Amino acid sequence: MRSYFHCSTAHFMRHRNVILVLVGSVCAETAVIAFIVMFFGLFGAEGARNYTLTGIMTAAAALLTVAGLAVCFAAAAGAEKKQARHSRYTFLDIQQKSAVVSIYSGEMKVLGKNAVFRELYVISFSELESVTPHPSRRKLVVIGNIRRYGMESDFLGYHIKNGSIDFDRPWLNVGAFEQLSGAVIPCPFGDPVKISEALMNAKKRFDETPKPKKHVFREADFIRRRPIKRLLPDDPDFSRRWK
Repeated sequence: MRSYFHCSTAHFMRHRNVILVLVGSVCAETAVIAFIVMFFGLFGAEGARNYTLTGIMTAAAALLTVAGLAVCFAAAAGAEKKQARHSRYTFLDIQQKSAVVSIYSGEMKVLGKNAVFRELYVISFSELESVTPHPSRRKLVVIGNIRRYGMESDFLGYHIKNGSIDFDRPWLNVGAFEQLSGAVIPCPFGDPVKISEALMNAKKRFDETPKPKKHVFREADFIRRRPIKRLLPDDPDFSRRWK
């Protein structure tokens, strides 16, 4: 089984729309109130006497409106950025022998360059015991030997080789990770129940795949080699890189 689940980013847009509607409506009401105060303050019967107070109130309303618009633009920009980052760096990659969960965890300036960081979980089906939805319905409870990486995204590029994960930097295959016996992993890929079923189905298919036989003796060189039967087609080799 080979499946690739993208991050569901609809909630980022919902948050943006809610903020835009709420703050935008407040800004519109403030602008209307400021206009009414300015009009009646300047042209009303007590206009000359209330000129200073009217000016102060109008300036305050204008500042509040500008601040609200700034909040709207900041919320929209933040939501767009989060959507773009999670769409690119947050995913679930299920292959024939293992699965990878990648979670975008933020970014910061490193040596003057904007660096993106991720948390990466490598789940081997040979050592996976169970996957169940968390009661919060937003996470997965994974039991089994799991490798957890947390570092800059550029270091975490990998290849799929015959269904297994092979990092571009060889030292990541043997070290630089935290070995876990279980983990609670965020699940922004849709329904956690369906995701856990997909992982367990992949585990079941892996277990049902016949293992290659090991002979206790070595055939002599003059004995004709038997053709190797492929029980399942190998996964194509390809790269997962995020520069």
